[in-house]
Amino acid sequence: MSGNTPPVDRLLIAAIVDRLIYGDAETFSAEDARALLEALPRKRVPWIEIGAKGQVSGGSARGYAAGVGNVKVEDPDARKFDVSTSSDAYTRAGQWKLLRYDRRAGTHVEIEQVMADPLDEGRGARLRYAPGGTPLGMDIRVVRNLQLLFSWIILQVPGWRPWKQPA
Repeated sequence: MSGNTPPVDRLLIAAIVDRLIYGDAETFSAEDARALLEALPRKRVPWIEIGAKGQVSGGSARGYAAGVGNVKVEDPDARKFDVSTSSDAYTRAGQWKLLRYDRRAGTHVEIEQVMADPLDEGRGARLRYAPGGTPLGMDIRVVRNLQLLFSWIILQVPGWRPWKQPA
C-alpha cells in the first residue's frame, strides 16, 4: 500500500452494498449511494475489459507396476483459470466485488456477487451518478440472447435494465 493511500474499509462497503441491494424493492438510499462512492478507491480501469474463463482436465501418468502390469493414474481435478484485463480494478468487500469507473458524463459503480457468473441474470447491479456524485438510479443485470446464423449460434450479451430510484 502506498504511503498516502487511505485504507479501504471493506466491512463498511459490504454493509452499504447489502442495504442498497437488499433494502427496498423499488428505491435505495441516496445517502448510502453517496457513502459508497466516497468509500470506494479510485483505481485505473482499462478502456475495454477482455477476459476468459475455462478449465483444463487434469493430467495423467502411465507406467508399469510389478505384479500389476500397465497402469494409468489420472488426476481427477480440473485446472480452472479466470483471467481478465481489469482484475486489478475491482474492490472486494464481503460477498461483493465492485468496479468504479469515472467518466466525464458521470460515474458508475458496478456491483457483482463474487461467485456470480457475468451471464447470471439479476446477480449484478450498477449505480449511476451525475458528474457531482448525485445518485441517478440503479440498474440490474439482464442477459440478451442474439441469434446468429439461422439460430445455430446464440450470443449471450449481458446488459442493464433500470431497477431502483433514489428515495
